Parts: sequence; C-alpha cells; structure tokens
Amino acid sequence: MSRRKRKDLTEVEVEAPEEPVAAEAPTVASVPSVEAEAPPSENPTAERAFDSEVERLQREASEMRDLAQRKQAEFENYRKRMERERLDLARYAGADVVKEVLPVLDNLARARTYAAGSSEEQLKDGVAIVHRQLEEILARMGLTEVESQGKAFDPHIHEAVSQLETVEHPEGTVLEVFQKGYLFKDRLLRPAMVSVARAPSGGGPDRDGTDPASEDESEAVRRSD
Repeated sequence: MSRRKRKDLTEVEVEAPEEPVAAEAPTVASVPSVEAEAPPSENPTAERAFDSEVERLQREASEMRDLAQRKQAEFENYRKRMERERLDLARYAGADVVKEVLPVLDNLARARTYAAGSSEEQLKDGVAIVHRQLEEILARMGLTEVESQGKAFDPHIHEAVSQLETVEHPEGTVLEVFQKGYLFKDRLLRPAMVSVARAPSGGGPDRDGTDPASEDESEAVRRSD
C-alpha cells in the first residue's frame, strides 16, 4: 500500500461523524388554531332543542322562586293575623259570660231599690229568684255542682277539712258540705270542702255496752275483800 492510501485511511478513522440535522419546527402559521375556528355542529336541531329546554327550566325556576316568595309573605301575614286574634280572644274571653250575667245584675239592682218597702218574705222570694236565675245561666255555660252530701269521699273532687267520729254512717261518708264544689264541663273548677265520717278510735265501750275499765275496777275490789 502506498503512503497516499495510508494517509487517506488515517484521515477517515479520525474524522468525527457529522451531527444529524434537526427537523425544521413547523411555523405558527402551519398549526391549525382551535379557538379561531370552531368545528361545525353535527346536529343543529339538537342544539336548538337543548337551548329551548334550558330556557324553559330557567323560566320555571324563576316562577317557582316568585311563588315561594309570595307564599312566604302570605304565611307571615296569616301568622300576624292569628296572633292578633289570639290576643283579642284572651283579652275579651269573658265578654260572653259578663253579658249573660247582666240580667242578674239588673235584678239585684231592682231588689236593692225595692228592699226598703218590701216585706221580709218578699225579699226572700226576690233573692231566691235571682239565685235561681244565676244558676240557670251558669248551667247553660257548662257549670255543674259536685255531688257531695251523703256520698263517699273522693279526693279528686272533695277536700276534707274535718273528720267526725260516728257509728251512724260508714267511714269515709261526706257528712257536711261547708263549700260547694263545681265542675266546668269535664274539668274540676273547685273542689267541695266537706266533713268526713271516721270510725271511732279504740278504748270506747264494747259492743255489749260494758266498759272494760269498769270491769277491771270491780275485779280489783273483789280481790281486796
């Protein structure tokens, strides 16, 4: 091999490889812009139907909101009106009772006017008439008297203020009524104040009429004799 050829081989071996040329980047103009141009709609009819449905729902939501606001305002007005009526009812609840009792008040006023020139018997009759009239008015309203005299004591409607030992009546019998009790419809308005029978306590005479204390004294005298 000649010297020329050896030199060429040496140059080939030491020569660095050439770098690959990078691919040319595409310019901006070559990239399609998504925002600049929207793809055409595939179904325009469906889009119009969707928009129409959205508008309908928005309209219904607005109507329901307006309806809820009106109902809330109506309820608030109703609540205020009921509160006023409740206060008026509590304030004037006794007006009907007073109106019913007015005739009794008129009769009492007449009785006072004619009491000076009336006899005792006439005055008694007038008081009895007024009393009966008042009882009838209260009975129409629902007032009833608690049955007490001679009845068994009932702690739900009676109030015992005294007890009397007796063998003539069973224990717990109402012997005397000091103050009448009343029921208003089905509710106790005032209990009756009564005296109740009680069985005699121990130490009294035996059933045969003899006193045990007297028998003991007689036995002691006989033993001393």
